[in-house]
Order: sequence, then C-alpha cells, then structure tokens
Amino acid sequence: MNFIPNKFKFKKHRKGKHFNKIYKNVNYIQLSYGSVGLKCLESGRVTSKQIEATRSSINKIIKKSGKIFINIFPDTPVSKKPLEIRMGKGKGGIDR
Repeated sequence: MNFIPNKFKFKKHRKGKHFNKIYKNVNYIQLSYGSVGLKCLESGRVTSKQIEATRSSINKIIKKSGKIFINIFPDTPVSKKPLEIRMGKGKGGIDR
C-alpha cells in the first residue's frame, strides 16, 4: 500500500521557501487524537516507502492492542534530471 495521490492539478511542484526550516519552539504541539505520539525534531523529505516501512514496523510491535493514525501524506512530487544531461531543456521528470 503506497501513499500516492490520485491526481495532480499540476504535474510538477516547487518545493517552497520553508522546506528546510527548523522551528525551534515545538513544545506547544499537542496530539489531536491518541495518547502517544512521535515528534519530529528536524525537517526533511519523507517518501511514501519510508512512511509505509514505519507503519508496518509499528504494526508488528503493537499488533491489535492499539490503533495507528498517520498524519502526513507525501503529496509533493520530486523531479530529477537524469545523470550526464546538459543544463537547460526544462525541468526533469518526476522521480518516485
């Protein structure tokens, strides 16, 4: 089960200004549901394979004694140009 959006309005996105910004004051965040949660201390890109791997490893440990809520979704497509291609000629294809 991979997390992939059904359709895009635009095929290629821009990453935005605050992609690598780390917010130091993260103590105010509270859980929206549940009693235990994981908090991220660094910013970065998370792929759908990584989310699926963490979900399956947590499921192996807790089995049927609890419920997992995943609050993130990898909806930003990442484009990458192939190796040994000259500069120019537009943005690269989507690399999943």
